Amino acid sequence: MAAVAVEAGGKPAPQPRSSVSVIDTKTGRLIGGPIDVGPYPSGIALSSDGRHAYVVNARAIGNGNVSVIDTKRNRIEKKAIEIGPYPEKIAISPKGHRAYVANFGNNTISAINTATNKLAIRGIKVGLGPVALAVTPTGRYVCVANARSDTLSVIDTATDRRAGRDIKVGRSPGAVAISPDGRHAYVANLRDDTVSFVDLAKRRTMRTIRTGNTPSAIAISPDGRRAYVANARSGTASVIDTATNRPTPTTLKVGRRPTAIAISPDGDRAYVTNLGGTVSVIDTASGDRIGEPIEVGPFPLDLALSPDGRRLYVAKN
Repeated sequence: MAAVAVEAGGKPAPQPRSSVSVIDTKTGRLIGGPIDVGPYPSGIALSSDGRHAYVVNARAIGNGNVSVIDTKRNRIEKKAIEIGPYPEKIAISPKGHRAYVANFGNNTISAINTATNKLAIRGIKVGLGPVALAVTPTGRYVCVANARSDTLSVIDTATDRRAGRDIKVGRSPGAVAISPDGRHAYVANLRDDTVSFVDLAKRRTMRTIRTGNTPSAIAISPDGRRAYVANARSGTASVIDTATNRPTPTTLKVGRRPTAIAISPDGDRAYVTNLGGTVSVIDTASGDRIGEPIEVGPFPLDLALSPDGRRLYVAKN
């Protein structure tokens, strides 16, 4: 049975649809009530200083948009920022100057100036059906998973153009993570149950790694030694040894239909959102679940940790 998330006063917290919930990772309890955002919040990312959360609203009227949350007050800061049609995920540059959004509807990437919270670039053309993206640690490149062309596009942020030809990966890539040294990308491929290991300098896939059924999300430990892959139809998370790029014997048991995964800054915990309405907390050393899953409300789609690891932000529909 899932643990019911409660407010600080001990009362059950109301959980409306299309909102963001904030969890104190030490206690597993909600901080205040849910924060209403736009329809179908498909992606969330925090600024590098942790002061703002950017939430992608995929089904806003007209083009999609991005809500900006002031994390000190846990309130929407300003009017939503209009971007491209059917946006999916969002990633912030390491220095925090830009937020990049994958627009599935028109095969582009938009860029938001986080100083002004205004659109800086409306559309950089990438492959077909961009659904996920990640920024290299230097901020020089943005790697974009294109679900309909089975490719990885690499954007050079110095020119805001694609850097060479797209890289072939597996079928329906749906998530991407970058190694801490910025040399490699790991791409989770939904339709063939694999992760593509990509050498970004050579611009090609070097190895294909088997995972569980329908890998839907991926995160890399801060020390770069492990990649954690949430498998939507297995209810598990695979663990990849990045030294060998092979699965380890450890398989993490999570909840039903995991949708997103994040690793704590110290690497000790994995947080996994499950479509059934919970967040699983896993001890990465033992692979054991820590306590009961935290109930957050229906259809959590993405999550993001604060830079200090003390707050977990969960976007749900």
